[in-house]
Amino acid sequence: MNSTDFLGHNYTYIYGYSRGLNGVNIRRDVLITRIICGFLGLVAVAVLLHRMYDLGAAYIRHVSCLGATPRAQTFWSVEERGWWPKIKRHVLYAPLFTRRHHREFQLSSAVNMGTLPSRLQTTLLAIYLLSQVAYCTLLDYDVNEKRALIAELRGRSGNLAVLNMVPLFIFAGRNNILIWLLGVSFDTYNLFHRWLGRIVAVETVVHVIAWFINASDEVSLSDAFFRIRTTPFFAWGAVGTVAMILLISHSPSPIRHAFYETFLHLHQLFALTALVGVYIHARIDVLPQRYWACLAMALWAFERSLRWIRRFYLNFHRGKMTTVLIRAMPGEACRVTFHLPRRVHIKPGSHVYAFFPTVSWWMSHPFSVAWVDPESCVTPPAHPADMIQSDLERYGSILNRSRSEKQGSTGMYQRELLDKHQTSVSLVVAARSGMTRKLYNKALTCPKGILRTVGYIEGPYSSSECPMGSYGTAILFSGGAGITHHMLYVRDLLLRADDGYVATQRIYLIWAIRHTDCLNWVREWMDQILRLPNRRQILTIMLFVSKPRHRYEIKSPSDTVQMFPGRCRPDVVLREALPNRIGATIVSVCGPGAFADDVRSAARMHMDQGIAIDFVEESFTW
Repeated sequence: MNSTDFLGHNYTYIYGYSRGLNGVNIRRDVLITRIICGFLGLVAVAVLLHRMYDLGAAYIRHVSCLGATPRAQTFWSVEERGWWPKIKRHVLYAPLFTRRHHREFQLSSAVNMGTLPSRLQTTLLAIYLLSQVAYCTLLDYDVNEKRALIAELRGRSGNLAVLNMVPLFIFAGRNNILIWLLGVSFDTYNLFHRWLGRIVAVETVVHVIAWFINASDEVSLSDAFFRIRTTPFFAWGAVGTVAMILLISHSPSPIRHAFYETFLHLHQLFALTALVGVYIHARIDVLPQRYWACLAMALWAFERSLRWIRRFYLNFHRGKMTTVLIRAMPGEACRVTFHLPRRVHIKPGSHVYAFFPTVSWWMSHPFSVAWVDPESCVTPPAHPADMIQSDLERYGSILNRSRSEKQGSTGMYQRELLDKHQTSVSLVVAARSGMTRKLYNKALTCPKGILRTVGYIEGPYSSSECPMGSYGTAILFSGGAGITHHMLYVRDLLLRADDGYVATQRIYLIWAIRHTDCLNWVREWMDQILRLPNRRQILTIMLFVSKPRHRYEIKSPSDTVQMFPGRCRPDVVLREALPNRIGATIVSVCGPGAFADDVRSAARMHMDQGIAIDFVEESFTW
């Protein structure tokens, strides 16, 4: 048999079933490839159609409820279709079993076994996993030659492994266009990425074992190892296989969580090594799978390049770069503010990846954006004239101040407007372990607990596009540092409600914390929210302090800002809030896994009662 290596050299090899396409059922491989691509495309189309329907319904609800009285929104407060609430409760929002979904299985404080997928996620994963098993076992058992049967398994498993690398790399990217297109969160894609990685690794091992069986039968086991050492085709295949095995061996949840930064560096190195090894392996023998490997490599390179472009765009502008101010706060947390050199629009519910080179080199960690200044970078003014008027007023005050100080007004005005065209992004980073603990300790040792250092952000990213303004009632549950996910939502909804741009007429912000020290994390921002127009008519804040130091700490400032001792019980909160709802209701949660599971369970409990409730959870699992 003749073949060509990746340098274009022709050579001949004599092995019948351990190299080449003898015994490989190419026609069936092509058919299976098309079936897999069709299945993935069908799922994507189904999700896209569902998303288009949801967005269309949300838009109609949004427009019809603008300026509507609470009574006029009654139509949207109940589900007209009796079967849809059951689907939401038992399929779309259901955990795998009864309650547990994002609560982690922890054998100890250092050993984390991960979380459970939802019922819908498990169904999709099971279908795909079983289909892969079926494809690998769908062989021509009537063939009389055992080596031909093994060769067919070798070709099938190798083809599936390379094919699955394409969605594997797509799901791993932060700049995954499917997040925006399908409205599926990055957290869900990350779950599919982990399981696809396991499938690819197993199929790679099956591919190699099948090759070893035939190679050993043709000559000997020692000859098979000799061919790996001396033949580029087998050598590069071995490189890819070893990298795959290393990927799967260091990726179990306990190792991943205990040594995350080390894991991430090694994971990226092994992934690139495996991809290069597979590509050259397929390229040497001009195998058709080289196109899949090439596509995966192109997707990886494009996504990485896009990340760097985003970083440079956000953090460097006209000779200036991002500056970072880190303030150690009570309750073992840091308030981190990035002063960007340019003006950036950031949507509510966004998150960014933060870099602190002086603390953790080039590692990045995701954090929800807690606050953005100026407010127009999140909520543009209803009328452009408002911005012009504020600029004129600002210019007048600057001009008067400059006259009194006998200074030139032009330069000062330009400097003021320059600040106006910059954006400040603030995060709250709770000190746990690793980078977050180092950051907090470093800020704590600085004078007044304030650290100025080098830092950058990448983003902003949105886990999913949620049309929050189309709901008449928003019930937002936050646990600990999860309050950061909802702060901008509250400010944006209040500002746009005052301008008549949203249907929202009732907002409940529920925050569960351990100590009152945590209130300092967002006190300044909360004071700004409490001064917004129509806040008392729209916003109700409930603070639950599970471990107060003494009973005098728990004091409700007003009817709309209430404090309670003890743990938050989401079922009780919803039971009291839902009878007073206006229009459709959205329940959103961001916080520890156990708390999020309690909120999910409480929301699902009310869906069978015909109440129009949608549920959204913001989480970062890894």
